[in-house]
Amino acid sequence: MINTLNTNRQTYQKILLKESENYHYRFSRYHAPYSIVLAYISEENGDLSSCGSYIRNSDMVIFFQSNFCAIIFDNTNEEEGIKAANNVLSRVQARFFSKHFYMAIVSANDEQSEFQTIHDLFDLISYALEHNMDNLVLDSSQVIQHQQSL
Repeated sequence: MINTLNTNRQTYQKILLKESENYHYRFSRYHAPYSIVLAYISEENGDLSSCGSYIRNSDMVIFFQSNFCAIIFDNTNEEEGIKAANNVLSRVQARFFSKHFYMAIVSANDEQSEFQTIHDLFDLISYALEHNMDNLVLDSSQVIQHQQSL
């Protein structure tokens, strides 16, 4: 997957930038927070379409492949986004018990542009894949802890 991700990363980022425009506009205009998750299941024909069943109507799922998608959690700060992502993780894990499931999350903030936020998200999922950090929701604080433990 890491090779596919690296090959298609710019395309995936452009898609995600386009799909998240409304969320970012509301964040910059009204300070309505949102979080974005990337989810990947190691099974090639794994189907993450069930993720849409575990989110609210105001959230959005964007599929890059059947086993790789983004989820935008509307109106969630960092803590709420992690909680929502863990909810999806626990439900999807039940379907793919013996498979590796990777999730990474970022939340919009005033210090970063929308492009940088999405760029960082793809860096996180790449880190999770490279270091086999599966079956958890990875955020930037966990990467720092992981690097310190090495």
